[in-house]
Amino acid sequence: MKVQLKFRKPKTKRPEICLSLSCKDLLEVKHEIAEFGQYAQIIEWCADSMKGASAYTKESFLSDAKEVKKLCGRKTLSIDYKAADGEEGEAALKKANQVMGWAVEVADMIDIDAENPEIERLIKMAKRKRVKVEVSHHEFSRMPDRNEIAEMFIRLEKTGGDILKIACFAAEEVDTYSILEGASAYSQLSGAKPIVAIAMGEEGQVSRICAGDFGSVISYACGSVPTAPGQFNARQLSKYMDKYYKEEK
Repeated sequence: MKVQLKFRKPKTKRPEICLSLSCKDLLEVKHEIAEFGQYAQIIEWCADSMKGASAYTKESFLSDAKEVKKLCGRKTLSIDYKAADGEEGEAALKKANQVMGWAVEVADMIDIDAENPEIERLIKMAKRKRVKVEVSHHEFSRMPDRNEIAEMFIRLEKTGGDILKIACFAAEEVDTYSILEGASAYSQLSGAKPIVAIAMGEEGQVSRICAGDFGSVISYACGSVPTAPGQFNARQLSKYMDKYYKEEK
């Protein structure tokens, strides 16, 4: 039976800001957190960007991860690892899943691609350690319509993840409405999980500010260097949110 989707705006709540860091070493991580960390509640460490990441052993990875955790202080640490420079194909996926398995020893949250064939195993590992899992799906070349977006969230929910993230590219401003309306529709369903909805690219930048109006609980920002198309840095995003959500009251 096809789910009947309703498109109305959920109760507004300002999303938390996640500072997404793609750094080559720990010194750079330290500098980025010192400059931008005060504007974020979550720090995402993209561990695959570190110099020599493809050669990580469990010992060397955990050593770096623990240092990053210290730098985060009381902020939530999310760890992501997709593929380091020079990694590709099955070898890259195997390495990524190995690193994410280690990450649950330190992280408060991990990010796993919805298409990852090892997602069930990784989620079980995370739950045993009481680590939250964000299950993510990206569309870098298109924006699905609002019904497809809502149905995507329903499919992601079935993975057992704690937070469901969909990020799609907005070629024009009108595309942003599709992901916001789809997010709103899913958020109205009984038992809906927390979501993240992002319209990537310059035309979708407004979604990074206002998506809390449509059920999104996290908005991603960068430090000095963007990690995705259309990101504001954390200082800018915090400033825009201060103004937007003050006016919403």
